[in-house]
Amino acid sequence: MTSKYQLSNDFYEKLSIKYDSAVKGGHILFNGDSAINEIEKIVITDENDKENTTIDVQLTLLKSLIHRPEIGTTTKNENDLNPFLKPEPELTIIDDYNNTNEFKIVFNKFPVVPRHFMLVTKEFKSQNTPLSPNELMATYQILQALKNQPPNQDQDWFAFYNCGPESGASQPHKHIQFMTLPSREQFKPYAETLFQEEKEEEDDDGDDQEQQQQQQVKKSEPKQNKHLPFAHFFVPITNEVVTDESEEELAHLFSSILQKTLTELRETNQTHISYNFIMTLNYMLMIPRSKGKYENKLGINSCGFQGLILCKNQELFEFVKSIGPLEILKQVGLPNSSNKSTTEYDY
Repeated sequence: MTSKYQLSNDFYEKLSIKYDSAVKGGHILFNGDSAINEIEKIVITDENDKENTTIDVQLTLLKSLIHRPEIGTTTKNENDLNPFLKPEPELTIIDDYNNTNEFKIVFNKFPVVPRHFMLVTKEFKSQNTPLSPNELMATYQILQALKNQPPNQDQDWFAFYNCGPESGASQPHKHIQFMTLPSREQFKPYAETLFQEEKEEEDDDGDDQEQQQQQQVKKSEPKQNKHLPFAHFFVPITNEVVTDESEEELAHLFSSILQKTLTELRETNQTHISYNFIMTLNYMLMIPRSKGKYENKLGINSCGFQGLILCKNQELFEFVKSIGPLEILKQVGLPNSSNKSTTEYDY
């Protein structure tokens, strides 16, 4: 049985042709050729650790981002101008994804990388609401199609969702975004680095049946690395999601990290519910947020917590380098809570 969200075998080809046409016609504002990217290797372990753990953070100076709506807060009035309700055929890849009038797939008019696109609800839904099982399944199927279709197999895609007023969302209409990561030869998301270490430790735990059962339970629990200065919760997606019945598995994983996130927001007395959500074919990652901007200067959304810090001018670019990416992420997130036991999360 296939999923109702399965895409055609030429989805990526159509996406690429449509993107080139939209750029040529001036419908997409992107000057990626002039972008400046600097990748930092940051050691996050301390002197008491036997081995150093290094994570990658990329700083990007992309001046076309100056045209993008200000990030950091969403529009309070949902009746204000909503670009997603306005038909824009030049930016529309699929007008009715799965033929149920539920979603459309459109390009981001102010992309961070080439072919940056979004899954958008056809009718207005608030960006302050959690993702539904349908939305998670649609997201997974898009990622699956992107991975399997040539000539795209060498690119690493991820999806992200900025939820809440302090998440870095720029539009109140519900939308999930899709982007490629930098070349794997140069950059590896910290969640993959840390998850791989966790996996290797678990694989060494033992071979008898009881230990294997305990190990399977442990694998499905949200994890947090003690060396990162901000709270974050990630879970692996251990089984390939191929049918609509698999929606329950995705929903369960999402719910497990959302519960942890809501607990952190409650226990730190936040007056809003804001978080960043990142999804690949292999894992989910959620980061509770305290504020949308660092020192009211630099807006941070899910890209920042994927290790991709975006700057729209030289001043911000130098500002980030002087402060340090992890310090910025620490200040706009919540304190790391890895010292809490699982039973302490009771939201």
